[in-house]
Amino acid sequence: MQNSWHNEAIETSFEPGSTMKIFTLSAAIQENKFNPSEIYKSGSYKISNSTIHDHNYVGWGPITFLEGVQRSSNVAFAKLANEKLGFDKLRTYLTKFGFDKPTGIDLPYETSGKIQFNWPIEKATTAFGQGTAITPIQQIQAATAVANGGKMMKPHVVEKIVDHDSGKIIKQTEPEVVSNPISAETAKKVRDILETVVTSPKGTGSRYKIDGYSVAGKTGTAQMPGPDGKYLTGPENYVFSFLGMAPKDDPKLIVYVAVQQPKIDSYFKGSIPVSMIFDPVMKSSLQYMNIQPSKQEKPVTGEIPDIIGQSSDAAVKELQAEGLDTVVLGNGSKVEGQLPKGGKTILEGEKVVIYTGGNAVMPDLKGWSLRDAMKVARLLNIKLHTAGSGYAYKQSMKKGTPVKNGDNLIIELQSPEQLFEENTKKSKGKQKAKNSSSAKGKENEEDTVHD
Repeated sequence: MQNSWHNEAIETSFEPGSTMKIFTLSAAIQENKFNPSEIYKSGSYKISNSTIHDHNYVGWGPITFLEGVQRSSNVAFAKLANEKLGFDKLRTYLTKFGFDKPTGIDLPYETSGKIQFNWPIEKATTAFGQGTAITPIQQIQAATAVANGGKMMKPHVVEKIVDHDSGKIIKQTEPEVVSNPISAETAKKVRDILETVVTSPKGTGSRYKIDGYSVAGKTGTAQMPGPDGKYLTGPENYVFSFLGMAPKDDPKLIVYVAVQQPKIDSYFKGSIPVSMIFDPVMKSSLQYMNIQPSKQEKPVTGEIPDIIGQSSDAAVKELQAEGLDTVVLGNGSKVEGQLPKGGKTILEGEKVVIYTGGNAVMPDLKGWSLRDAMKVARLLNIKLHTAGSGYAYKQSMKKGTPVKNGDNLIIELQSPEQLFEENTKKSKGKQKAKNSSSAKGKENEEDTVHD
């Protein structure tokens, strides 16, 4: 039987990619180390002699950790693991979530993955699912803790065996709690955040929305090693995946889908084949279980408060309390201008830019939308010139440059696809140059990793 049929769910371990971030996030929240409103600099992050990059290589400028989760920022999770949670504590939670051993599912030939946790770079990349290999069933079992109020359940295939003639139950499988890696409160917070991965315009999981049902989940994109041990290149040489649960507030189902090397012409299309499996399977299964859809839709816009005349500190505090991404221009003490204006609706993820008077310096616009960059130009009364379309990639006035009335600002815009293709070329060039020099162990490896 072993030679005739291979069960990928329990016999194959591979690098999961960003679905692993679910468990790093859970650990950080459980230890009270995750502040969704805290700002960090996305793009790249140095660990010893290695550099971790976000999947678009350049990041999105300074963003909140919540947005980092939604955008699947590797830098956010490397910083969480290294600076907030601590690698030793992360390793403890990986054990609590069962990644060190087989689940014990009632199927033959189950194997276990292997946690690579020796060098600092391995510890950091494990936090977001690279370098460490686990099985799909290990991920599912760990996810039951998030879905089930902190209780991690042992997986089973058969609920009960019933005698055909008498109807007598011969064997009954009872629910079995393996461990309690997180609390019920933490589990709810994690689900709430994972729902925004699907619902937020910035989220990587927008394809996994299911009409009438709230889905909480995480996308994954893992590089594949080739025969020589180096990662393969090309848009199709990844394992694209999604781990989702629904309904979000009281999950009844967890579905994990992984597609290896689909025939696609762009890295950014990897979610298409995965969603074509996940969405109908999850929706049909919920309907089969007679779980009624909800008719309530969450708004994606909100009304911005009027903060003109307030002290800058009070204004920022009020905006951040509303969950708004706030950028302050100037060093004055009171708000003299704001965009969008008070009373206007604001798209989820859109920045609120305020001007406090005094001397202003140019912010880092990398990763900004043109809409948000135009707010800076209007409030500082400077002339904005653009080239291309998409998101800010380069700016003529560097971050921190004093801004004067009438200055000219040029920003170059690129689409996510262009950013990825260009920076993949840069990464290959760096890797080629590095391969020609002598390596000094794992500590000297340059890591360019993806979602």
